[in-house]
This record gives sequence, C-alpha cells and structure tokens, in this order.
Amino acid sequence: MNGPDVPPTGGAPAGSARRFADGHLLAGAPGAARVTGGVFPPEGVLAGDGAIAAVVGEQVVTVAEVDRRLRLLRGGPLAARLPRPETAEGRNLRRWLVQVMVAEALAEQEAARLGLAPEHAVAPGAVLTLAGALRTGGVAAAVLAASPAARAVCRELSAGREPSEDEVRDYYRRNLDRFTTPETRWVVPFGPVRRGQIAGPIEDAVFAAREGETVGPVEGPGGPWTLVVERIEAARREPYAAVRERLRAELAKETGERAFARWLDARHADSVVLTPGHEHPADPAQPDADHRH
Repeated sequence: MNGPDVPPTGGAPAGSARRFADGHLLAGAPGAARVTGGVFPPEGVLAGDGAIAAVVGEQVVTVAEVDRRLRLLRGGPLAARLPRPETAEGRNLRRWLVQVMVAEALAEQEAARLGLAPEHAVAPGAVLTLAGALRTGGVAAAVLAASPAARAVCRELSAGREPSEDEVRDYYRRNLDRFTTPETRWVVPFGPVRRGQIAGPIEDAVFAAREGETVGPVEGPGGPWTLVVERIEAARREPYAAVRERLRAELAKETGERAFARWLDARHADSVVLTPGHEHPADPAQPDADHRH
C-alpha cells in the first residue's frame, strides 16, 4: 500500500482551494472531497476538524472522522479488550481503523461506479472469522463482514468464477477429515470418548470392549478403574453427494473473497494516500510497527 509520499490525484475549481504550508491545495472547506497539487507536507495536513488522515481517490477521510469512529469502538462492547490509547498497540489500533475506513470508502466508490444498490448487498449472518482474516487479510475480512457495498463488489468480482465439478470433488477428497466423524463410545464414568482423548491401558481396554461390556479393573491415574461401555457409534462419513452443493458455495465464496482482497490491494495502491501517523500498522516506516525483519 502506498505511503504518504505518493501524490494525490483530482482537481479543484479555481478559487475554492485552501493551501498547505508548502503551497499545495485542498479544495473547499474542512473535510472537502478533493485534493490537488502533490505531496503532503511532513508536518501534516491542516489543523483541527480539517486535518486529513487519508485521501481515497477524490474523497477525504478526516482525522475528526477517525476520532469519532474510534470513540464508538472504545465505547462499544469490546472496549475492555482494547489496548490503551497511549501505548504502541493503541496507536496501531487507530492506524488499523484508518485502513478499514479507507477500504470502506473504496468499496462504496466502486459500488457506486458499478451501480450496485446497497439494499441488494446485505448478507444475513455475515461475520468476521479467523479463517476469513487468514484467507484475505484482516482489513478485507473486516470490511466484507461489515460493509454491504464491499459484499456487493465482492459478488460482482466473483461473478462467473464458480468452481468446476473437478475442483469441488478434489477439495472433498483432500479434506475427508472434515466430513468424517470418528467412532464414538459412551463410557461410564467418562461420557462420550474418541480415540486419542484418553490414553494408555484405559483407552486400549475401552476400545477393545463390546457394546454393553464392563471392563476392569484397569490400572490408570489414581489407581484401578472399572468402566462400562454403554454405547458405540460407528465412524461415519458424509458422502460427496450430500455435501457437494455446500462445498460449491463455500469455494465460490472463498474465491470471491480472494478476488476482493486482490482488488482492494490494487485499488489502494492506485488511489489512496495516507498521511503520517495513519500508516498501516505493519508499515516498517512507522515507529510503532509491529512486524519487522
């Protein structure tokens, strides 16, 4: 993603601009949506409510807007889990929030450009998951979970990219453990157990017994054990035909999410300028970088 030395783009009508300290221009009043003229000054852009955190195409994300979002986040149900503002982690939380706001703006701009109506983009049950974050990156996953515009763009990008029958079947074959339930035995006094959940002579005795059989005494932790194998449920596997459509939908969704993440990276590089103090948390140029080599 681009840093603050990348020139912003866009134009401004004559007479409607405010000047940076180095002679560059910001159009209109504080929070206006157009920037022209080149590099942000190192000391920042404007003061007060007009200070800029990022420029997204021709849209400005102000520091005041970031502050409002951060106050909402810190006043929400997860407030107790968030790092203190004065720490490096707290400053990086703010930087991360800027990246999310930038990604939301990019998605909204693209949805508007493509004529995608937000009301058609709501996905019931959309949630941020660890698997999604690992697959697409945390910012992309967060925006897809929260933004109807992002989900609309994602669906547009994934149109016509349905996985083939061979791809779905190959995934099933490579992930049989997902669709297999191991043998389960209901044992007094343990309850339901599977191989690997108990160990040593007790496991051997339990899994050698017949349904309804009492085994023991068997030496184990704390002394001898007497056990009753009340019920045995055999291992089972969902057949391919039963999971085929579910897998097809899962793979199509993952393909779309990856396409969205690639689009987001490319559009960010082309259209976004971040001012000093609002870099990505992992940017090694910023003093609180949490990932260095």
